[in-house]
Amino acid sequence: MSISRMAVTLTGSLALLSLTLAAPLSAAEVSGLTTFVPNTPALAEEVNGNFDSVKSAVDDNDQRITDLEAKVVDGAVSLSAFAFSEWTASTNPSSACQMARLVTYAYFDLFWAKSVGCKMTAPLHFPQGATVTGMSCLVDDSIYGTTEDTFFSNVSLRRLDLTTADLDVIYHIPQSSTNAGRQTMTGTANTPTATDLVIDNTQFAYTLMVSADFAGDVAAGNNLLLHGCKVEYSMP
Repeated sequence: MSISRMAVTLTGSLALLSLTLAAPLSAAEVSGLTTFVPNTPALAEEVNGNFDSVKSAVDDNDQRITDLEAKVVDGAVSLSAFAFSEWTASTNPSSACQMARLVTYAYFDLFWAKSVGCKMTAPLHFPQGATVTGMSCLVDDSIYGTTEDTFFSNVSLRRLDLTTADLDVIYHIPQSSTNAGRQTMTGTANTPTATDLVIDNTQFAYTLMVSADFAGDVAAGNNLLLHGCKVEYSMP
């Protein structure tokens, strides 16, 4: 093979290699390449210099991709009490639980909520494809064990089908607040199939509901407090 044919061949090969490797990975552009002229000898240091430039850009892009993949880690969606709003099953004003928010917590005014169950809800936004792995809420039950006992009875992660309007509970906290004072309530899966725990934002909307039950004769005031909740997830 003549020097001129070798030069042309090397030129074409380098151009193709540069386009193939640099185009899809635009984070680092290939620069400083020597442009070869037809019928002109290609010097070894110029050819090696082009390969070094391409390798440097590819290595840089590889590191950037590795760093990005490392950032896609397991996580959680955390909600303060101020993210929640009162939920009622009736339009009758007398059934309202008089939810209030104060300082770092939300509560139901028990004077207005005698002999009823009260609920508050908040929307949740997960990464597509995440899998729900855990749930907990920080609450404060200041009158547990008294004759005017009240308690948080259930926390549920609900999935609304945006095609059929069907509503499912896929994760829940079955335990009640069973101690006086501040405590963390934790949950378990409430689904027969693991795929139900995989987040699909294209079909479903997700909400968290916190429920509380009250005795027939309860004290008025902020005696049952919700500080916030956390739903954990893992990424594939």
